[in-house]
Amino acid sequence: TTTCFTGILALLMLSMGITLTVEDFRRVFRRLGPVGVQFAMCYALIPALAAGIAMASGLGPEMSAGLILIGAVNGGQASNLCTFIARGNVALSVMMTTATTLGAIVMTPLVAKIFIGTAVPVN
Repeated sequence: TTTCFTGILALLMLSMGITLTVEDFRRVFRRLGPVGVQFAMCYALIPALAAGIAMASGLGPEMSAGLILIGAVNGGQASNLCTFIARGNVALSVMMTTATTLGAIVMTPLVAKIFIGTAVPVN
């Protein structure tokens, strides 16, 4: 069920977060370039590629809009978990997820306006 899944995901995120230190985040803040690149890719490059694929495939407007919006969705918690399992830079992954999640408030309607031609309200 959704409640069970949410609880397990929360437990995984907590156990992953316990491994992080303040120094891990300080290292990320010293080099914010990768966070900016990922933000730009999430809200510019990937939706542009999705729009290109939609046009090349001859998708209708509804399917094109869906593909573009899906392209603009950030990686979320799954990417953090995958980074943790791969022994990657979890603090960097968490910062990237945080940036794109906060950015989604403004960027999702902007992506819709630019690539789809209409504003999509975010509630």
